[in-house]
Amino acid sequence: MKASIPALYDKLAISSDCAQSFSWQKSLIRDIAALLNDASRSASLNLTHRPYCAGAVINYGLPSLSRQLPISVELKVLAAHIQNIITTFEPRIDPKSIIVIPIVDAEQPAVLALLFDIHGHCRLGHEDNMIKIRIALDYSCGTVQVI
Repeated sequence: MKASIPALYDKLAISSDCAQSFSWQKSLIRDIAALLNDASRSASLNLTHRPYCAGAVINYGLPSLSRQLPISVELKVLAAHIQNIITTFEPRIDPKSIIVIPIVDAEQPAVLALLFDIHGHCRLGHEDNMIKIRIALDYSCGTVQVI
């Protein structure tokens, strides 16, 4: 049995002294990767008449794209969806500061991974720290990797 990651402890234990050691970045990156790798159960549900489900556990994570080969989702729409997921489920990043930018490489049109840059300001104590992450979304198997 795999031991669980102490994510809640990380969130509660961060203080202004700890913010200078950059250990908060490792836990934040780990938690964002876990968030985006968790398949959203609402992908197959019609939640139109249940607006409160958007921020509920049933909607935690990113819907699997592995059934959509070739990918039929526009990159800007997918980036906005990733931004919404992080805004909803990651309270350590200021929601107004989160920006998700799709990275398009014209030289590799047949790649099975999509790249996104994620920028935002992390709230730790009284300090404002910038976070920059690049993720690779492999839609052939539905996994997200921080690179």
